[in-house]
Amino acid sequence: MKRYNLTLRRYAMTAAALLSLGLAGCNDDVFLEEHPDTFYTAEDAFQTVSQVEACVTNMYVHARYWLQNNYILRGQGTDLYDTPMWRSSGNGLSNFSTWSSDKSEPNQIYEAFYQLVSYANQTLEGTDVKTLTWEDPATRDYFRAQAHFFRGYAYMVLGELFGGVPLVTKFYEAPRYDFVRSSRAETYRFAISELKAAADTLPDYPKGAGYVGKGVAYHFLAEAYLALATELGNNRDTLQLAVNAATEVTRLHSLMTERFGSRANPNGGEEMNGVPAYYADGDVFFDLFQRGNLDREEGNTESLWVLQNDVEVWHTYGGNQVVSYTGMFSPVLREMKWKPEYAEENAGSGPWNTNIDETLYPGGNFCAYIGGRGTSQNAPTVYLCEDIWKDDPGDIRNSPANIRREWVCIDSKHSLYGKTVSVDMLQTDNMDRFYPVWTKFCPVDDWGFEDLQYGGNRSNMFRDDYAARLAETYLLRAEAYLRLGNKDLAADDINQLRRRAKCEREVAPGDVTIYYILDERARELFLEERRWCTLLRMEKEVMETQLLGHAYYTADYPVFTGTIDWHLFPIPQKAIDANLDAKLEQNEGWY
Repeated sequence: MKRYNLTLRRYAMTAAALLSLGLAGCNDDVFLEEHPDTFYTAEDAFQTVSQVEACVTNMYVHARYWLQNNYILRGQGTDLYDTPMWRSSGNGLSNFSTWSSDKSEPNQIYEAFYQLVSYANQTLEGTDVKTLTWEDPATRDYFRAQAHFFRGYAYMVLGELFGGVPLVTKFYEAPRYDFVRSSRAETYRFAISELKAAADTLPDYPKGAGYVGKGVAYHFLAEAYLALATELGNNRDTLQLAVNAATEVTRLHSLMTERFGSRANPNGGEEMNGVPAYYADGDVFFDLFQRGNLDREEGNTESLWVLQNDVEVWHTYGGNQVVSYTGMFSPVLREMKWKPEYAEENAGSGPWNTNIDETLYPGGNFCAYIGGRGTSQNAPTVYLCEDIWKDDPGDIRNSPANIRREWVCIDSKHSLYGKTVSVDMLQTDNMDRFYPVWTKFCPVDDWGFEDLQYGGNRSNMFRDDYAARLAETYLLRAEAYLRLGNKDLAADDINQLRRRAKCEREVAPGDVTIYYILDERARELFLEERRWCTLLRMEKEVMETQLLGHAYYTADYPVFTGTIDWHLFPIPQKAIDANLDAKLEQNEGWY
């Protein structure tokens, strides 16, 4: 049993205590208030060290929920994926004509990250209560370091998405309605100071699965320096600080370059749902995303911060310790239909619909082979499916073990049973439900569906999830080198990943551009990076090129044909209206 899962169980019991203290909620109508409307003092709220520890746990649980379950943070509406046409009738996020300062999706992110700031402020205030008895000063320092980490991380994300925001660093005993925005550079500088404080004190490696260590603090410090440098017009001194921070991460962590872990041993591993653990066709990239392989304690030296999930915790306590990617991202192949010339009288309407031998394909038309019980709430763009893989042979990230692009007919009554079905055999009226299946969002077989023992239906996984891993650090440093004009070193960092991926072609220094780095991020980090943060922290023309050139409803289904007049998410109108005693400025391009 993982140590963090014990913490999750403890959290289920301490959440009630937090609520009784007024520490677990916020007023949805006033985003910047961090306190109930009743009188608050830290001395009253924190009477034991365990209450401070509960606030630390709350930061992790809150961050895990939003990073894992908010698909906008992971890239919905960007150049990577969006709600498909058949689900939204063209009103997905990348139809930017539907956006306004009242848009609920960015508003929820604004609120969520101020709530994370609130939890960090609570923790820091708790550690300052002089009546508490600490077992040793190091414990107090460790709690404070984690709070500084989350506060710095939250303000970095807010700065990337919304620009300069009010810097709230404490609780107030009475409501305030006079907040003013800092500049974007000031927001980044505050995030940097917090992340530096965390990096100075956190242990080199996480104390347990799910916790943060020095490596991830330096990782986000590199990102924050890079964001600040870009805001300052590629300031060279700040870019060098980004390089230095990223280099600290590479000193502590190393890429996984060979097969490892739960599905890599021909003679070992634990069977699940009648499926052997060993998967012969896997590779090191495949192994990075198999349950039991993500934590450092499990032998993964590449992971920096891992969001914890556990089927037993979910089954016993409920909650959201679950990765719902299979249901949310998998295509709906069971609804694909043959063209008339391929339809047969005694067979089903499509190659993956009926007459399926469940001894070979458990689950029938919900089997793992065709993507589980996919509902296609999110569908990848042509850019993600095709463009980034052109002229790039050998890349194992595009191997059948990692992206399934072809399927055989599994209708046992069709004459093409067992033979590969090509796209030109299928009707085109619902082709927006037909696209590749990434192993990242759907297991290759029932070994990855742990909840089947509890009546699961192949919609959810319970593996852990990355919040950060070293591969992204290399791409952050490559971008910093590119902005410094050192394309040789930028290419070296990118090729660290391309060599691991066994690409036949390494990138030459002369071919390194910001767009090449964005392509490499998509190849490596789909469903991991916070793509909106990446695009919005870059220059406006870079964001516009990616969104107008590759997003689902600008390029694949061009419903939106206008221009993008903004470079940041809107400040929520509710926050502006609630700030009665000072003017909270709106971002350019929003009304």
